[in-house]
Amino acid sequence: MRIAIIDDEKPARGELEYLLRMVEKDAEFTQISSGEDALERFSKEQFDLLFIDINLGDISGTTLASTLRRLMPEAEIVFATAYNTYAEKAFEVEALYYLLKPYSEDKVKQMMERYHEKKRAELPEPRQTGIAKIPLTVEKKTIMVCLKDVVYIESQNRVCVIHTKNEIYTDHNTLNYYEERLQSKGFFRIQKSYIVNLDYITEISPWFNGTYSVRLKGFKDVVLPVSRKTIRQLRELICI
Repeated sequence: MRIAIIDDEKPARGELEYLLRMVEKDAEFTQISSGEDALERFSKEQFDLLFIDINLGDISGTTLASTLRRLMPEAEIVFATAYNTYAEKAFEVEALYYLLKPYSEDKVKQMMERYHEKKRAELPEPRQTGIAKIPLTVEKKTIMVCLKDVVYIESQNRVCVIHTKNEIYTDHNTLNYYEERLQSKGFFRIQKSYIVNLDYITEISPWFNGTYSVRLKGFKDVVLPVSRKTIRQLRELICI
């Protein structure tokens, strides 16, 4: 694994490399002191994991991350910074993690565990005889709907409405039923009336009275509320 640490402060680069070496003994490390040097280096070399400070002096770390996302689309990006106000930008560049200074050994381990979990998930799965589906009763018939096509489920007038990429279905099971059945399959209950497929979330924004909202791919006119008690867990699930 090739890891690059981009930070204009040498002590910060050294501290992070020291903590990373404790968990990634076989990794190859490169320290880079400026955004300009990073762009020059990355135009010639490829890396697996990039740690980028927000304030690099010569260029914004968020601008650098956006550029590197195009140069190395397969690389994972981690914002390693003292600033906690750039989570939205981290979401835009699909950052793996938001690592705050001062660094801790536990947080570095947690971040690397998330990196390896993601890489394992990206490996081709063994051929299976079936596809994950959920049964829905529609007009006295049972139809099977692929989970990967389900975008969100809402509770409405004592029934559940299942919104897929192309269709809308109603079902008399409760939202609690779906939460229990789908929570280990990439779905999350963001509020008492809504469960969403995490793969379809495109935006998290502040909303009313300190709450948040999400938007979903393919549903540009739909804004779903996120309760105060679930926003922290949601951010952790999508690595923000």
